[in-house]
Formats: sequence, C-alpha cells, structure tokens
Amino acid sequence: MARRVNKAAIQAKIDKLEEQISKLQEKTVALQDEQDKLQEELKAAEKAEKEAAQKAQMEAIMKAVKKSRKSPEEILTFLSEN
Repeated sequence: MARRVNKAAIQAKIDKLEEQISKLQEKTVALQDEQDKLQEELKAAEKAEKEAAQKAQMEAIMKAVKKSRKSPEEILTFLSEN
C-alpha cells in the first residue's frame, strides 16, 4: 500500500528550507563584510608597521650620520659612488 503524500506538508518543508537558506545567505554576506573589514584593518596595520620600521631605520641612519661627523654631502657622495 503506497503512502499518501501530503502536498501541503511537503510545501511547508520546502518553505522552511528556503527560509533557512535565506538566513544562511544573509549570514554569509555579513561574514564576508566582516572579513573585508578585517582585511582592511590588517592592511592598515601592516602599512603602519612598515612605516614605523622605515622611520626607525631612518633615525638609526641619521644617528650614524651625526656620529660619523661627516657632512651630508660627503655621505651622499660616498653612497652614490658605491
């Protein structure tokens, strides 16, 4: 004896699944937005880190220049020749 299929029950299950899919799609979009925001923050942090390292390096170079007691022109000449 074949089971009788209730079309309304099946449609209700389909509707429920569609609702769950919609919620998951919304959550996916929200997570992608959060990921994009975090990637931007990471990029900004990496840029700031790089700039800080360059600044520290320039300060070390300036300290070495002052310690060498040579003029900036002498140092530039030396660097351009080597």
